[in-house]
Amino acid sequence: MAEDIFINQRKENLKKLVEAGIDPYPAKGERTHFCIQVKDDFKSLAGKKVTVVGRVMTKRGHGKILFANLQDVSGQTQGFFRYDNLNKNYDLLKHIDMGDFIQITGKVFKTKAGEESIEVMEWKLLSKAMKPLPEKWHGLKDVETRYRKRYLDFLTNENSRKKIITKSKIIDFIRDFLKKEGFQEVFTPYLELTPSGATAKPFKTHLNAYNMDMYMRICIGELWQKMMIVGGFEKTFEIGQAFRNEGVDKSHNPEFTMCEFYWSYADYNDLMKFLEKMIPSLVKEISGSYEITYQDKKLNFKPPFAVITFREVMKKYAKIDIDKYPTRDGFAKELTKRNFKVDPKAGRGKLIDDYYKEVARPKLVQPTFLIDHPIDVSPLAKRKVDENDKVQQVQLLVWGEELCKGYSELNNPGDQRERFIEQKKLLSKGDEEAMRTDEHFVKAMEYGMPPIAGNGIGIERLATILTDSAVMREIITFPIMKPEK
Repeated sequence: MAEDIFINQRKENLKKLVEAGIDPYPAKGERTHFCIQVKDDFKSLAGKKVTVVGRVMTKRGHGKILFANLQDVSGQTQGFFRYDNLNKNYDLLKHIDMGDFIQITGKVFKTKAGEESIEVMEWKLLSKAMKPLPEKWHGLKDVETRYRKRYLDFLTNENSRKKIITKSKIIDFIRDFLKKEGFQEVFTPYLELTPSGATAKPFKTHLNAYNMDMYMRICIGELWQKMMIVGGFEKTFEIGQAFRNEGVDKSHNPEFTMCEFYWSYADYNDLMKFLEKMIPSLVKEISGSYEITYQDKKLNFKPPFAVITFREVMKKYAKIDIDKYPTRDGFAKELTKRNFKVDPKAGRGKLIDDYYKEVARPKLVQPTFLIDHPIDVSPLAKRKVDENDKVQQVQLLVWGEELCKGYSELNNPGDQRERFIEQKKLLSKGDEEAMRTDEHFVKAMEYGMPPIAGNGIGIERLATILTDSAVMREIITFPIMKPEK
């Protein structure tokens, strides 16, 4: 194979370097400047001595002159190597391959071609690369390879690196915004005895120390944060990973990042006002404008956002009035007439949600608040006073995807216990996404829980839109992949 030939050449180069007394894997490198500074700060650095480190990305030259481009986290700079400056160390450069990490020290100058460069007086090998890099200028194109060898994707596709950086900036913005608004960052368990707080199928594991089964959390400490509010906190938030043992598609991944925050003495109307302040500010900070382009479609995040009830959206886009089907069997029968596949294990709430996601949700492209969901859909939300079969819930939908979900939290322990009982019935019938009963949480509520507004933000979905990525995997550092055969 061609790759084997290149690897053998690198092995031979490694051997020659070691024979010359060079340590191919020293413990550290030295740096006075980043590569990009040679160009950006050229006026102040011209004629001065600098030391940079980086990976050799290109190497060209002949005789007693050689040019090599080094790349670090900031970008690239050009090293200019001359035999007259390096003597015998110049001859050893023939054993340096593209992909090797080196350190160079020299004077900043501009070549005859006008390129800001470093005239190298000293160089040092920092790490020998034993495999050749992909073709730099074309990058990795095969999707399977890009996700499976993500490190090479980051190395050769600058846009892939930028997406990960943007995701980090989104998290930083949300964290800073919430702290400025008086929210306290908290850290709650990843392992739980009861995976509650959302309707989702959990991952199960076993704790050997106590010989008991546990679950990876399916949300970001919803019940824990509410119990903290019982304990005297008033505004809390957490940013972290959640885990759901469900399908993988363009907007779902078994492991994902979320932010959840809880706000005492507020309701879902306050949430909408808050989100209309935070989300547009975030979009403008990241993109420079309220208006962005996603998949060739203009999205406008300038507030206020449109508001529509769940019943209205189903009547408008699914051509069905859900209030006319108050029972599970009645709604299932109507869906069957419409040739929609009905999950026999699902309750009324899940069937409504399934049909909504299939038929109505894709129509909500511009930022829209969807409110007042059926009670069957949200076991933790407070009922509406004037419509007892609806709850005070709000979702922010963009491009047919849920970016945020929040509600006026249920704080009546009796009502909460009854809803857990209904979810338990669904679980016993085989609905693996039904919410688990958490009696520990209900007992905490019995000590008194103030009115609370709670909200969850899907970081990856938000980052997917703000980086114009077609699928969520683009902004996950290392997506889950099946093992290669």
